[in-house]
Amino acid sequence: MKKLSIYITMLLAASLTACNEDFNEGVASPQSYGQEEAAGKITFAATGVDPINLGNVSEESVVVAVFTAPVVQEEATLSYKMKLDNKVTLTVDDRGYATTEDLQNAVAQIHGIRPVERTMNAVVTAYIATGKTVYAASAESYELKVTPKAPVIEGAYYLTGSLTFNKEVAFGNKSGDVYANPIFTVTVPALTNSDGVVQASEFTIQSVSGKKYGTLQGEALEGNLVQKDDANAIQIPAGDDYKSVKITIDMMNGTYEVEKLSYANFLWVPVADSWSPYNSSTMTGVDSKLLFGTVSIENQFKLTAGPSWNDGDYGYSYFLEKTGILPVDGSDNMQVSEAGNYFLKVNMYDDRKEISAVKISSIGLIGDATVGGWSEEAETDMPYDDTEKCWSTTTTLSANQFKIRINKSWNTAIGGSLDALNADGGAGNIELDTPGEYTVKLYLNGRLILIKNNN
Repeated sequence: MKKLSIYITMLLAASLTACNEDFNEGVASPQSYGQEEAAGKITFAATGVDPINLGNVSEESVVVAVFTAPVVQEEATLSYKMKLDNKVTLTVDDRGYATTEDLQNAVAQIHGIRPVERTMNAVVTAYIATGKTVYAASAESYELKVTPKAPVIEGAYYLTGSLTFNKEVAFGNKSGDVYANPIFTVTVPALTNSDGVVQASEFTIQSVSGKKYGTLQGEALEGNLVQKDDANAIQIPAGDDYKSVKITIDMMNGTYEVEKLSYANFLWVPVADSWSPYNSSTMTGVDSKLLFGTVSIENQFKLTAGPSWNDGDYGYSYFLEKTGILPVDGSDNMQVSEAGNYFLKVNMYDDRKEISAVKISSIGLIGDATVGGWSEEAETDMPYDDTEKCWSTTTTLSANQFKIRINKSWNTAIGGSLDALNADGGAGNIELDTPGEYTVKLYLNGRLILIKNNN
């Protein structure tokens, strides 16, 4: 029990909301009024409660402590506060209840909103006001276990449907921690026919665990997502002249938005087995001039400016500089010396047209965010997953910078940002703002996702 005497001019008018301000802030020094001994006569004890899952609480308040009010003089006024992890203060009523909103905000402030059980150190203090003097008596601390209320947001989401030729295309997320930033975006080319005319298309969204998201609204280009196996696909009608589609999903609020864009920062890579630009792999970049991708090539290939030969193609003679690419005698096709997965980079600027194709032998993470730092010998390897068509690893990352390197070379390093990768050699490092254990995946279409473990 603390023998603490504090003079407070407006104690009973204090806010009843959670705060992280010190209770004594702005209070006159207690030494000005002398040390009161009456607090030593007060007995006060509080005990904990069963774990609280706020996702299951519909009431406006919830019990956080069990205690009996201390015996005080008739004219005294009692009030109670709870300190969590010595960081956030809650107002508690005389039944041991705090408002559900305050408790939710307190847990989110200390640990974030991810819906996993959090264990906090709780200390309940009784304040006895007599006239202008307030005595404080604190109970022994105990553990309070609380799960905040929030939707389950998974670490990765994929676009599938006719808009992506029924292939799964990963959404990007800026943060790494989806509860810090629950917004996911993806930009894909508009669906066209072989003549380059935009067609109607549709898509659904699938989470990394296999949950399907669609809509009840059909052709609405914005609205609420519905999570059910038979949810309707979101329709994008034909008729507008657009080049690409940007799709944004907010998984905290369960909404989506579709934007039709008049430009497309893509190149298509038709290969010799089908010579079909329509459903070939694509390259992308921060603009339409500098593009990259990881592409599976057996032998010959070309590049096209769209999903149709009518959009124009780029052959071997188009580029002034080539690396790792051979011309095909008697044609404008390009070819690689052996089949495999290639890191393909194209510079379309008029003063420096060049293309390079590097067969991928390894992909790894390097930088201050990784366990090995910038040491080339300690680069974190990302093995290839042939089923998912990506390079993947699970590793611990700190809130810092990193890059991705192809074949342990800075000449083929990828930087930029989590949602806008850049293969330009001078691109900055990728910033990660939340530490933790992540599964990192780099897909053949050049998209990077980080799936944070639940911590």
